[in-house]
Amino acid sequence: MAKIPPNPIAASILQAADLIRHGQWSAAEQVLAPVLRAEPREPDGLQLLGVVRAKQGRHGEAETLYRQSLALRPEQPHVQVQLAKVLAMMGRHPEAIALLQDTVQAAPGEDEAYLVLAQAQVATRDFANAEKNYRAALRLNPKSGAALSGLGALLNETGRPAEGEAILRPATADSGRPAVQRARIAHNLGVSLEMQGRYDEALRQFDSALGFVPDLPLADHNRAKTLGRLGRNEDAVDAFRRAITRDPTNAEAHRELNALLYRMRRDGEFLASYDDAVRRVPEAGALLLQKGGFLIRTKRFEEARECFARVAAMAPDSAAPQNGLALAFAGLGQLDRSIAASEKSLALRPDDLSVTIDLACTLLQAGEAKRALHLTEAVVPQTPFDQSTLAVHELALRANEDPRAGRLADYERHVQIFDLDPPPGFSSMAEFNTALDAHLDSLHTDLREHIDQTLRRGTQTSESLLASGNELLRALRLRIEEAVDAYIAGMSDDNKDHPLAGRRTGGFAFAGSWSSRLHDCGFHTNHIHPRGWISSCYYVAVPDAVMDETARQGWIKFGEPSFETMLRDPVRRAVRPVPGRLVLFPSYMWHGTIPFHAATARTPVAFDAVPT
Repeated sequence: MAKIPPNPIAASILQAADLIRHGQWSAAEQVLAPVLRAEPREPDGLQLLGVVRAKQGRHGEAETLYRQSLALRPEQPHVQVQLAKVLAMMGRHPEAIALLQDTVQAAPGEDEAYLVLAQAQVATRDFANAEKNYRAALRLNPKSGAALSGLGALLNETGRPAEGEAILRPATADSGRPAVQRARIAHNLGVSLEMQGRYDEALRQFDSALGFVPDLPLADHNRAKTLGRLGRNEDAVDAFRRAITRDPTNAEAHRELNALLYRMRRDGEFLASYDDAVRRVPEAGALLLQKGGFLIRTKRFEEARECFARVAAMAPDSAAPQNGLALAFAGLGQLDRSIAASEKSLALRPDDLSVTIDLACTLLQAGEAKRALHLTEAVVPQTPFDQSTLAVHELALRANEDPRAGRLADYERHVQIFDLDPPPGFSSMAEFNTALDAHLDSLHTDLREHIDQTLRRGTQTSESLLASGNELLRALRLRIEEAVDAYIAGMSDDNKDHPLAGRRTGGFAFAGSWSSRLHDCGFHTNHIHPRGWISSCYYVAVPDAVMDETARQGWIKFGEPSFETMLRDPVRRAVRPVPGRLVLFPSYMWHGTIPFHAATARTPVAFDAVPT
């Protein structure tokens, strides 16, 4: 076969590269075809065709072409980066990371290698190394929009939104960036601001992002969440529906939409989005699983059973629908069938510790206390600080009259009361609480409780209350921090293997903070706080009914689980709420509220603290 002269080959390579830069994939392929017929071992032609195949979604072919090019000419860091991108697109992130680590060693000035390495490490949740590599990419290319938006998103993901804002905000002033970059930077800045409770500012950034790119993924969704935070519920519903129209399988948008519809008492529309989406995408089992979860929470157990059974028929080798069936059968009182479903789930996924703990709960309901304890004793060493595991383990110990229960949950010692002093500028806690309660009035705007939360006949604010800029909440936060410091200092006598004292580092951070407001006949169902270490309740306003020492209306109770067991005297302690009083306790300790009858509300502020 006659060869094309060298100069025409080089010219064709340059022409193909220019076409690729302009997104003309088919034209580039037509230029490269005769080059590779004449010179099948031309490394530039191979890697450029690899770029075309990657853009066409033909990732396996792209990988082969990149590897062929590298075999012929190993010193091509830009081709290694392209190969790593394709590996990541195929979900082979560890391979991409290993390749790129070699690349940055050999070519430390290749900023895109650091960028793609960071993106792959984010996908594997290696946030510490991802942050280092994003920052390395920015040192080499401070204008990199992908590195700026990626680092901002990572800082948000790791709970550092103020740092994310500091990275992203200066970049919003650069009007010379492409629209896609400006949209992503504005969107991630919006997330930073939303996480800090600055909802008006966040909304402006989401609007800006959608102005640059109207179909930006997640922007409609996050804008809808922010509208909800601002109390603009009708607008939020419309925005969630736009997000779902764009992507019917967006499970998070479905979840947020239906939780909002529930709070708005729009029961006729509640859960309808799932049915519409499944009609459009019949194989969307993940949406049916989520719908089943809502049905469980609203105690529609037979409908939930039907929903999970449908998914089980679609995916007989999946554990998830079996977990749902176990919950539905337990709700229907069919404990044997619930146990069987959990056992089937564990046969499919023997390492799923959360299902093991769920099974222990069902066994405690069925009176099989010894078997329940056997399960929790096996799980606790594997997850010694998991709050849900510890909560069920304590029940199993109590059900077996095991004295270790008293050490794990010492209700007299571990539940502590702090009657706070008034912040500066207030003569009394009564004066301070009156002002704080008036501020909280503006935040309790829902018609009823969140479906995912434990209160009944009341409302609850968002989970970043103490992070807001309100002066009253800042003042309360300082008093709370003093009390938590004292609580932590008092752990010094505990053994270091205790799951409360064993996490003690000397410092703490808030993992969430909110206000709940219970109205007449309101209460909190018994629960724990799975994401916490130290949990709390600070009382802002309480009804006069709490003064009844016999009925203990509105009191916080400790020790009683969320499901029926054969425990004798499940309530181990109850504390009367008093305005200005802060109650601290381990997050794994079961607690709830005794219902009360009164015309006035019971309004606390609560938070979870975690070690730092």
